[in-house]
Amino acid sequence: MARALLVACALCAAQAFSPAATLRPHSTRSRAAVAAQPVSRRAEAEPSMFLSLPKIAISVPTLYALMSVNEYVTHRWYQHEEFNRDHLFQRFCQYVARIVSRRPIFTPDGRRNLIKLKGGGHVEHHAETYDDMSLKKDPRWRKTKAAASLDSDTFRGTAFTWPVTGIMTMQMLPTTLPVFALLGFSLLETIAVLLPGMLVHALVWNMLHPPMHGLPEVPSSVGAPSAPLAALRNTAYFKYIYENHQGHHVLGGQCNYNVCCPLTDHLLGTYVAPHVWSKKMRGVPGPDATERWGVPVEPAGVPQAPVIAKGRATDADLTPTALA
Repeated sequence: MARALLVACALCAAQAFSPAATLRPHSTRSRAAVAAQPVSRRAEAEPSMFLSLPKIAISVPTLYALMSVNEYVTHRWYQHEEFNRDHLFQRFCQYVARIVSRRPIFTPDGRRNLIKLKGGGHVEHHAETYDDMSLKKDPRWRKTKAAASLDSDTFRGTAFTWPVTGIMTMQMLPTTLPVFALLGFSLLETIAVLLPGMLVHALVWNMLHPPMHGLPEVPSSVGAPSAPLAALRNTAYFKYIYENHQGHHVLGGQCNYNVCCPLTDHLLGTYVAPHVWSKKMRGVPGPDATERWGVPVEPAGVPQAPVIAKGRATDADLTPTALA
């Protein structure tokens, strides 16, 4: 009996102090902790993917839309100086200036004290452009203040230089940063999308704008070079943006404000199709009548301005649309 009791006690002791028995009272908690700990460490060790495919997919149309709006606003309200007119936004800025710097709302004679901005030579560029997109260079025009104001620039206000690209990038920040933050982008991810996008925009602009007015291609020393995207000039996209901008000039800068990123004109009703504006193209003096800066690079099939016969050009014909 005593031997049996000792054996039983030994078995109980062995069972009680076995590793399995030691863990049994805490087995549920220990297993959870052991299972959870590696997962937690693994989660901390594995960072989220930088610019994942879903983010890239949503960033492209979003940035395009923001660039289209910015391009429209800059072209219409700054370059064409429409901001200088008396409208609601102009008056809002007047009141802000009154609060910030005590700028008078009215002039001494009772008129609105309008805030004026210079358009960076864009209005003068319109004055120099014929309806075939060539740039006037005759002696009478060259004597005007408008022509002289463009002489300091080889590209006569048509190119996106590096400083202009930088300015437009800064203009994009107030809209791009909050919009992309709402979409879950970090600051670094937003900049990684914005900077290449702005470079592409400048490349497209310089591929299109100076050559379409008969000016040289932009070298990399001045701005985003024209050459890398020159192959686009054989595409339907180039024909579309060429005609879009041609209509902008033919109608005196009152429509088709988008240049590289068509969209906002269609949303705001300021787009005019070629079959409409082409009917309003004015005759262009022939090469014998006046000198040009160069021959425009244009795709096949765009509307052509009527050419005035040799010796038939008048002073009115030598006046660009924007000055008519």
